[in-house]
Amino acid sequence: MCGFVLLLNQAARRRRPSDPDPCAALAHRGPDAEGHLVLDGGDWRAELHFRRLAVVDLDPRSDQPFGSPERGVLVYNGEIYNVPRLRQLLRGRGVVFTTEGDTEVLYELLLQPDASRLLDQVDGMFAFALVLPDGEVRYGRDRLGVKPLYAASDPGGRLAALASEIEPLRAAGLAGGADPVAVAQGAMFLWTPPPRTGWQRVRAVPAGTVLAVRAPGYDEVSVHWRAGATAPVVDIGAAVRTAVARQLRADVTVGLLLSGGLDSTWLGVEMARHGFAGPSFAARPRTPAAGAEPFEDDAPYAARVARRLGLPLTWVDLDVDVLRRIPELVTTTEVPFGDPAAVALMQLSHAARGRATVLLSGLGVEELFLGYERYQAVRLLQRFPAWARPALSATGAVRAPRRYQGRADKFGRLLQLGARDWSWATQAYYSGREWAALSPHVGLDAVTERHREVAGGVLEAGGTPLAALAECDRRLFLPGLNLLYADRASMRASVELRVPFLGEPVVAAAFGAVAEDQLRLGDGKARFRAAAVASGVPQFVARRPKTGFGAPVRSLLREHGTRLWREVRRSSLFDDVFDRRTADRLVAQHVQGHRDRGLAVFGLLCAAVWWERNAVAGAGRAADVLSGYEAAAVG
Repeated sequence: MCGFVLLLNQAARRRRPSDPDPCAALAHRGPDAEGHLVLDGGDWRAELHFRRLAVVDLDPRSDQPFGSPERGVLVYNGEIYNVPRLRQLLRGRGVVFTTEGDTEVLYELLLQPDASRLLDQVDGMFAFALVLPDGEVRYGRDRLGVKPLYAASDPGGRLAALASEIEPLRAAGLAGGADPVAVAQGAMFLWTPPPRTGWQRVRAVPAGTVLAVRAPGYDEVSVHWRAGATAPVVDIGAAVRTAVARQLRADVTVGLLLSGGLDSTWLGVEMARHGFAGPSFAARPRTPAAGAEPFEDDAPYAARVARRLGLPLTWVDLDVDVLRRIPELVTTTEVPFGDPAAVALMQLSHAARGRATVLLSGLGVEELFLGYERYQAVRLLQRFPAWARPALSATGAVRAPRRYQGRADKFGRLLQLGARDWSWATQAYYSGREWAALSPHVGLDAVTERHREVAGGVLEAGGTPLAALAECDRRLFLPGLNLLYADRASMRASVELRVPFLGEPVVAAAFGAVAEDQLRLGDGKARFRAAAVASGVPQFVARRPKTGFGAPVRSLLREHGTRLWREVRRSSLFDDVFDRRTADRLVAQHVQGHRDRGLAVFGLLCAAVWWERNAVAGAGRAADVLSGYEAAAVG
């Protein structure tokens, strides 16, 4: 697990030897070693910079940049889990290995004449850039985008640089100006749908793709590989066992993030079969939840699971006052982002560092096996004829107790929309009418364009609305939200986070079934749940309702929102992107208890900090206010 920067042509030529190391901003991704190499082909130039977090084959022989100018040079971030099989395959072709690591295996595979075919046999998370002797650059990411990779283009559209995070591209002056559409998306969804990143000249490299650009211009991009279809797998249990066994391999200490939920418990069950005895990390709130807000505490479940599996637990006391952590959240995630769940993983990762270099997480199951409530909603919507949906909404037939009124309101809005819009509307914190008032400068079409594009492709090919939503989540939501903050939060603490449920065997088991077969009404991820129980997950876990990180955002904002908003509303964000008076009404609705808008307000606070740090000159007032709030709260 590492970080790298590749600079090309003018981006490389204008750098002087005395300039700061481009990888200095990535030191957290690789505290164990660094490497630098300049390749000069006369009419092209490439600089490769690398930071290493040593996990497999700790010897310096696996350091990067790896290779030689005569054959090609590789920088790579990630892990390849089925290395033994790939090594055997390549040895059969006459390859002689000099290391025990996965870097050399990926390097040799990429140099094979049929590399584009062999990549379909790789089980791993990866992002890489390979510079060939003639200056051609091949770069890409794993199937689901577990590992990040960003490309910066110059004003003429030529590839100028690649990097594992965005900050080195900004430091090199390659990012361009702030992208208001991305900032608007961050407020609408609390995350930024790829490929947007917040900067006009930086894009996320597509997941499941390897692209190629030729020297000397680096201006014509071609597709070298696109992830193919997976071979059907029926036995989910066998797939999980294979994936976990592969991802336990490391030459450093491996730990488990245990919440006591279905997914992390199944990981613990399978790890225990292989003799895993810790360390395991579980979170509990440092202080009780504010106010009367419902707060799901994982601690009793995690403790019960740990006792059952014989795993020693390290408790991590979470600071659930996420308002004062907004500046840290904005810095860590880089893109416009506002999901408070990331704060928990930030704290867990920092607590684990020193006791484990690798952590296994149950992330990704909800998207692969359709566990979110929105899948239930769309499956129910499919049962109503298109002509009847608006009529049902108009009758006010969707009624619910007060605590569920927000969900009922959203379902009522979905009834008024077409299937192409369900993919974004199920994840949005504003209706179309609300958005028109809040965002006079960035319209709804711009904010929802990627969702509608992906969903439309599935529907036009004959897929169901549920299949369209699942595809949107796998291509946009998973890499844009969960995988993004998983990578940033863990790597900020110099910890590698592995996600066995996104390993190729499990992906094949998920993709082998149509969307409607993955769940039943009232039972999300039904196939996965049944397989977990059959594999030894206890019923008290299997029947536990799904919960997320229970930060009491709503209560905190009702208590502190008025004081904080009085200053945050002065941000130029509410001149340049959003309407200040509409935002005032939104905050007042929540603070006065008229309507739950807690997460929407939290997203606006995050957006204000991001905008002031990245789009305007000088120190941001919003960040100052939140820093002051932190000092007051701690004091």
